Amino acid sequence: MKPAFFTALAEAPSGLTPFMRFLFAQGRVRGACPEPVEGIVRRFLGRLLLAGALLPALAAPASAATGHAYITNQGANSVSVIDLASNAVVAEIPVGSKPVGVAVAPGANRVFVSSVDSSSIEVIDAASHQVIGRFTAGADPVGIAVTADGATLYAADWFRDRVHAIDTADGKVLREIALSKAPAGVVLSPDEKTLYVANRDSNDVAFIDTASGEVVGRIAVGTHPFGIALSPDGGRLYVVNVWSNDITVIDTARRQAVATFAAGSHPYCAALNADGSHLYVSNTVDDSLSVVDTASGKTLATIAVGGTPEGVAYSAAHNRVYVASWLDNQVTVIDAATHQVITHIPTGRESRAFGQFILAPAKASLESGR
Repeated sequence: MKPAFFTALAEAPSGLTPFMRFLFAQGRVRGACPEPVEGIVRRFLGRLLLAGALLPALAAPASAATGHAYITNQGANSVSVIDLASNAVVAEIPVGSKPVGVAVAPGANRVFVSSVDSSSIEVIDAASHQVIGRFTAGADPVGIAVTADGATLYAADWFRDRVHAIDTADGKVLREIALSKAPAGVVLSPDEKTLYVANRDSNDVAFIDTASGEVVGRIAVGTHPFGIALSPDGGRLYVVNVWSNDITVIDTARRQAVATFAAGSHPYCAALNADGSHLYVSNTVDDSLSVVDTASGKTLATIAVGGTPEGVAYSAAHNRVYVASWLDNQVTVIDAATHQVITHIPTGRESRAFGQFILAPAKASLESGR
């Protein structure tokens, strides 16, 4: 180094760290001084603080932009939060007793969970992964659906044969709608004007006008319908019939069953890809996932997954399918393009994830479970 540098180094105030002495001397040689040493320190620390502020901002979008999966664990009374970018569990959230159903509200950045034994709905803030609210929802809430803004939640009350419409701001029941036997899966139409409910023990699906609360249609389906999925345009409703091992396809405009697709043994839940061309169905006895072409009704692939698979959801951001396994306490991740298993993610005990369990930011909410 040049002699001037060593001269400046010798003139550096005492008490500075070696690195700060180096900065002082370098500034003197380059003509940046006589800036007071305090100015150098402030400038250096400012750069460090700026870097510290930028690092989280640069790192956060990877998971925030692609979403999280919220897996209800019935045996652990918890929700496992999976970062879809890393396929890792990033939080475990204690909730009520025997959680089953899950619904997401992209516009509010909220996740709602139904806990059957505690007759409650837990409200989770997706930013902090903390429970921020809780309210009662009948006696045994199972399937749930929520408006995109998170304002109104619909809970299927299994043993009381009704659906509760609830104001999520204060937990007040806005109305109770009497249904057939054992309502299970619920889903809202894209315009949120119609609620569809699968009634397991009466083998039908109810169409409910959300404005009036009236049941405006009732369609007979297969035996023991449980999970339901709605096409992205709202035109086709797919009803999973557990005991008849098939899928009833309903034209929602005509309110008619128009087709029946074969499934595996004891199918349970279903989800669609972004354009509605593929239906993914969990088969609880076969421990498999059926990939069905919705145009032809043909099964394109049968994929081995974890034991007793239940909840299914699709991520458009990753073009992947996520399947919760009740028996093996895990989520299987599948590449939707190749139908190959990518990985298995350990979760809590008795994972169910019944409903739409993937939340992506509202701007890019292309996730499908409807």
